[in-house]
Amino acid sequence: MTSMQTPAPLGTLGGLAAARSQLEEAAAQARIVVFCGIPGVGKSLLLREQHGLALQSDRRVSRLQWDISRQAFEIPSVLARYPEVDGSTHVAIRHAAGLWVRAAIERWVRSHPDGKDMLLVEAPLVGGRFSELARVTADAAEPLLKATHTRFFVPTPSREVRLAIEAARRAETQHNRHARDRANASPQLVDALWREVADTAARLRLGSDAAVSTYSPDLYFSLYQAVLRHRRVSRLAIDCIVADQGSPHVLNAATEELAPTAEEVQQSLAITELQAPASVAEKTARWYET
Repeated sequence: MTSMQTPAPLGTLGGLAAARSQLEEAAAQARIVVFCGIPGVGKSLLLREQHGLALQSDRRVSRLQWDISRQAFEIPSVLARYPEVDGSTHVAIRHAAGLWVRAAIERWVRSHPDGKDMLLVEAPLVGGRFSELARVTADAAEPLLKATHTRFFVPTPSREVRLAIEAARRAETQHNRHARDRANASPQLVDALWREVADTAARLRLGSDAAVSTYSPDLYFSLYQAVLRHRRVSRLAIDCIVADQGSPHVLNAATEELAPTAEEVQQSLAITELQAPASVAEKTARWYET
């Protein structure tokens, strides 16, 4: 699956009928929906489709996305201390962003008490990218994240669709269709994150050593299911390729967006810096321990 033309409804795609029914149920009942997975599995696309279905259900939608939130931390004064490493966000920024996201969700729920309000979240988890959402923590966000009205979806493309996605992302790096496409992970980083997923699955004895070298839908979902064992998690099976010329970042209506303020960036970094750098790096490396 590469993407869909805006505002083409998901229901027009026979191969995604099962995913559509799950999104429709969430549009009617969920307060918080979190799309998890490595870059290039369709998270942004499905978030867009969830947004459209929620509007059809007369919901008011807010969104919170890793790629957008992390950019608030990537200002010159912060990057001078915590630069990217091989195109990957510094572990200190990942940790600080994780501290912020739990508090941000708790604040959103308090400021949006009406059941018509809905929050859509995009969280890779892998490598400590909002992985705090999976971790059990004694704070005000925990009961919200494990509530019956919170869903964690893991878009899981077939091998064939995964190959199509990889090809499409490489093409997109040459021709960005939307300003936000520039924030997408590079193909090299996507490859590295898949290797991290496969290596972690092997470490947790979720599959055979042979699965490390090639993408396996079952192995992939098994890892995310294990990481999200304290949450209500479902697999969104993606088994058809849908070509389109639009960006999944283009929504069909204006939406409130949650992102860290400059003050929140500094507060989260200050808390992170109270810990030893080695401790932060170790915690980020063990993102799967929830």
